[in-house]
Amino acid sequence: MNNVLKGDPRAIDGGPPRRTFLIDRSAVIRWFSRLRHSLGPTVYVNACDVPDEPDSPYRARLAIPVGQSLTGEDLEERELVRGEINVVYQARCACGRRWFSPRLERVQLCPRCGRAVLLDTPA
Repeated sequence: MNNVLKGDPRAIDGGPPRRTFLIDRSAVIRWFSRLRHSLGPTVYVNACDVPDEPDSPYRARLAIPVGQSLTGEDLEERELVRGEINVVYQARCACGRRWFSPRLERVQLCPRCGRAVLLDTPA
């Protein structure tokens, strides 16, 4: 016991020193309030109580009588047809070579240098 310094907590009971922790009181209060909120009763909403979504501008335009517009201009009808869209992806290697692909593949081979090119998904 000669090597124990005065004031060391081990001098009292011979065990390891006691650790003291500084606890932020507001953090503990926030933690308890989140815990109480998560353990609280679940509130269910009746679908009849939910209000209908407001009409979008597109729905409002359909309500305008045929042949009239908000600005007073004459409207004319046009035929509506379906179309197709083709997506082509452009890839570029670090060597500078660019090429096009109709499919999005994450790994492609460079036609110039033959290296595997890892492509990012388009944003």
